Amino acid sequence: MSLRPERLLAGLLLILALAACAPTLNLAVERVPSHAHAPSADTPLGAALAAQLPVDASGFHLLADGHAALAARLALAARASRTLDVQYYLFHHDDAGKWVAAALLEAAARGVRVRVLIDDIDTADKELGLATLNAHPNIEVRLFNPFHTRSSNLLIRGWQALTESVRLNRRMHNKAFIADNQIGITGGRNIGNEYFDANPDLAFVDLDLMAAGPIVDAMSRSFDAYWNSEAATPAAALPMRVSQGRLARATERLRNFHAERAASDYGRRVQAADPLPALFAGERRWIAAPADLIVDPPDKALNPEKSPSDLLVGQLAGLWIDPTRRALIVSPYFVPGPMGMAYFRYWRHTGVDISVLTNAYAANDVPLVHAGYANYREALLDAGVKLFELKPVAEPIGGRLRDLSHGSSRASLHAKTFVFDDTHVFIGTFNFDPRSALLNTEMGIVVHSPELARQVTALAEDAMRPERSYLLELETRTVDRQLTRQLLWHDRHQGSARTQTTEPDTTPVQRGLLRTLQALPIEQHL
Repeated sequence: MSLRPERLLAGLLLILALAACAPTLNLAVERVPSHAHAPSADTPLGAALAAQLPVDASGFHLLADGHAALAARLALAARASRTLDVQYYLFHHDDAGKWVAAALLEAAARGVRVRVLIDDIDTADKELGLATLNAHPNIEVRLFNPFHTRSSNLLIRGWQALTESVRLNRRMHNKAFIADNQIGITGGRNIGNEYFDANPDLAFVDLDLMAAGPIVDAMSRSFDAYWNSEAATPAAALPMRVSQGRLARATERLRNFHAERAASDYGRRVQAADPLPALFAGERRWIAAPADLIVDPPDKALNPEKSPSDLLVGQLAGLWIDPTRRALIVSPYFVPGPMGMAYFRYWRHTGVDISVLTNAYAANDVPLVHAGYANYREALLDAGVKLFELKPVAEPIGGRLRDLSHGSSRASLHAKTFVFDDTHVFIGTFNFDPRSALLNTEMGIVVHSPELARQVTALAEDAMRPERSYLLELETRTVDRQLTRQLLWHDRHQGSARTQTTEPDTTPVQRGLLRTLQALPIEQHL
């Protein structure tokens, strides 16, 4: 049954009426600029690093385990003495989010200046919590590229997204956690249970990089550029005020939560995984190597005409590290597009071995993006690219990739990393898709280190094992004198090799939906 014009008009008028009644941001609020403090060896973090890293050398440590990734953030918050700069696309109000928020409040109570920059895509039901953090005299919160009308009503938010699609479709996907401008973390993880092995239903297979030394100053300069940009609006602009009494009650609740969480079985596992004590004692070694921070400018979110050479993809090309022997690409959302296909074909023509690890359809948390990838599978295989798709449930065989039988019931790849010629490693927030290239802002570190390349490659190859991923093949055969092409998924299941001819672990309805999504002309938005 089609909607009659008068009903459509009535619905539109209702949305406009709701929007007119909804509160709005105070865009006239003062934006006071601030900047990172210069790194100093006089801080505890600076002194600890000076004992382990050569002067002017950057050092790196992989955070592949979710417990260690959360522990490192909590430990940096606890050890910071001057500043904490926190920048995320998502900051959930779940156990992980509350634990990190409690750590930020504890640091602020010690006199540490805390700056929190959050993209506004997922803050509609978190405004009171963000305003409460912002009420602390040592904490300031800013929202990146915010919705001007403040409402959790999906109709109102959808109307705004429709009427301001050019601006609101561009989000800040950067992720950084920086303590005293001495140690910083970037990579795929947001702040939320599923990123830190704390969600019983879903675990993201992810990767972060902890960095120390001069590269962190570059991270801080990037944070400053975003913090002071026109797109960052102080949380003081939110249409609500938080009393000191509410701040005190919230602080007490989070302090109690922190203590309870730390005493839990999960909390003990997190604290035991903290890598900092061993790194500072010299029991573990920082990987010292030259590196480059590559990051989109913040006005990419406001200026659709930004020159490609200024963007992260242009900066990566400017490093002149195109592979000559081997390219390993790990990306949960992988839509190469015509430009990516041109690179792959050129690399294969010059003899480069290319392997790609992405999500299987059943493991992908964004089916629309999988549809974009599915449109390129045959062309990628024709070009000689090796395709691996991570399973949602792995065989319990041990190894570097945590077996899901010990934690969450379902896995989804979320790490974003590239390794070129077993030497150059990118770890960051960039997905190999048009959204990361052209719409969202992204960041990452390129480390020029064979040692780090070996570590990342070992993690990826472990995930590519047939117990954990499907290897795709394009079979061509003659049926009734007609050539047919058939995608095959090869893996091992319960100790035996098997081959499937349809998207594994999916229903006919899901496969029908995928075919429908593949036909939509929306690749540029994926």
